[in-house]
Amino acid sequence: MRDTILRVAGELDVPSALVADALGYLTAETEPGVAAQSAALEAAIGTGRDVPWQSDDERFQLLALLGAVPAARAWFAAQSIDDDIARDSLADLKPKLRDYGVEATGVDWLAKVVTCGVFTIGRLQFEPAASSPVGPAFTTHIPETGPLDPAECDASFARALAFFGARGDRSTRAFACSSWLLDDQLAAYLPAESNILSFQRRFTLVDSDDSDAPLDGATHGDHAVAKFIFRRPLAELFAVQPRSTLERAALAHLAAGRHWRERAGVLRLP
Repeated sequence: MRDTILRVAGELDVPSALVADALGYLTAETEPGVAAQSAALEAAIGTGRDVPWQSDDERFQLLALLGAVPAARAWFAAQSIDDDIARDSLADLKPKLRDYGVEATGVDWLAKVVTCGVFTIGRLQFEPAASSPVGPAFTTHIPETGPLDPAECDASFARALAFFGARGDRSTRAFACSSWLLDDQLAAYLPAESNILSFQRRFTLVDSDDSDAPLDGATHGDHAVAKFIFRRPLAELFAVQPRSTLERAALAHLAAGRHWRERAGVLRLP
């Protein structure tokens, strides 16, 4: 199993320090458990099932995830899914592990990537249709891969419809997204022509203004802004020197005693 872990980690460019630490956990006593967890992930590939974890040790989880990647690649190939979608979908492991690690990313998200439950299609990521406030909709995620260029987003939505249509879902024409990037308070700080506001305007909000109410002094949106804009915990933002319009907006809003919110929206295509 060690050779597989090293090969996959090298191919995905997983941070070497994480890999070395995880391999230190792999012994004759622990390997059977890791292999069994990898097998459970492999059995869930393409099914949409959640996989229970036998250990909350990050090293165990990383080893099991990497061990299941070859089976995920084989599934993509067997499904005749475009090479770039297969490559880019699994490549999401690299930035998540590099920037946050297993725990801060959330092992459930990493497992969803490895079990082929989320697909990177151009600029955006999508999950198969699930229930939403307006009926079935493809869950939409926004990876941290650069600007939300409108043309690239147009292409992603169109290609996602074709992708899921080819896989049997030709009736769903809606996309659901939940993100701090949909917080309409951003309009007070960003120029109207900004990519973020352009992305927002695609969606109709389906929650309320107080849907992300503060808990223990902060909202999920506050924590998401700290994590995804500044790559640090909310408590450490006092030491940040903003370098962009978005960073200045994020800090000014919090300094004024206000909160960012995760908002939910739906986009319908004809």
